[in-house]
Amino acid sequence: MGLFRAVALFVGAALLAVGEHRAVEAAEVEKLNICYSSIAATSVSTWVPYEAGLYKKYGLDVNIIYIAGAQAITTLISGDTQIVQGSGAAAVLSRLSGSDVTVIGSTINVIPMSLVTTQDIASPQDLKGKTFGVTRFGSLSDLGLRKAASEFGLDPNKDIKMIQTGGVPENLLFMQQGVIKGALLSSPTLEKAKEMGYKELMNLGDLKYRYPGTALVTTEGFIRSRPQTLNRFLKATLEGIKYAKANPDFTVRILGKYTRSADTKLLASAFKSYVLGYIRNVPTITPAEIDAVLEDVATRNPKAKGADPRQFYDPAPLEQLAKEGFIKELYPR
Repeated sequence: MGLFRAVALFVGAALLAVGEHRAVEAAEVEKLNICYSSIAATSVSTWVPYEAGLYKKYGLDVNIIYIAGAQAITTLISGDTQIVQGSGAAAVLSRLSGSDVTVIGSTINVIPMSLVTTQDIASPQDLKGKTFGVTRFGSLSDLGLRKAASEFGLDPNKDIKMIQTGGVPENLLFMQQGVIKGALLSSPTLEKAKEMGYKELMNLGDLKYRYPGTALVTTEGFIRSRPQTLNRFLKATLEGIKYAKANPDFTVRILGKYTRSADTKLLASAFKSYVLGYIRNVPTITPAEIDAVLEDVATRNPKAKGADPRQFYDPAPLEQLAKEGFIKELYPR
């Protein structure tokens, strides 16, 4: 009887220990809402960590949400999301308006979009007086369109008209309906448009212009209050980028799922041009990229003139990963 009681006590203690361990594990899993602002290959750095289970690997219970264009930043300010993968320019504009929104990285530091037009636009001068689509005012497609117009010697505030469409796929839809003459498109919508006979007038990614085209954005409050959560998120993101590039079949499948496309040829092209060509292994952010935004928006927002770029970004969270040796582990060479 004594032996039975001892065994029972031992088993009970063991089960209690397992239960406590699982309770600790459960307590360590943190809920996190992440917003992505584009149905395009640029969002692979959010989709792949989620689909490959990498957020879970780093103890995060993540919910990913799609909010188009600059509206994504409002989800940070409202507290509905904690991190946004979206336009660095939209983050800067929000900060100029008094928010504590902060850029912590730039997964793509060019404008990875092309100005695509209808066939009747034979030259840049034909853009004058025409109507073009942007996902949202203040979004990357808006700022990129202004940049393209300026490169052609046009005044974007006077020479062209803009309307909001709601998203990149919607830009193409509005072109098909004859509502607009062109828009900035990104992959895989870009490949689809070219296949349909629309004209690629300018690839902004080819410009020697560094810009936080797709940024990782949060708030100062979140950086201060949940540094370990942010650390885990960045680890999952960087590992996800590596995984996306090393597993093309998986990534193409995920691209197809989120863009609702079954055209493997177009998806493979988007993988090659965007995932391999534009998404950076280590998404650092520098003053030069923020300067480019400030210069761009200064014509429309006087607060941008003379603003210190350092107030808009925080490199410390990514630098912490380097200090821990995490980046060297991912990329030993």
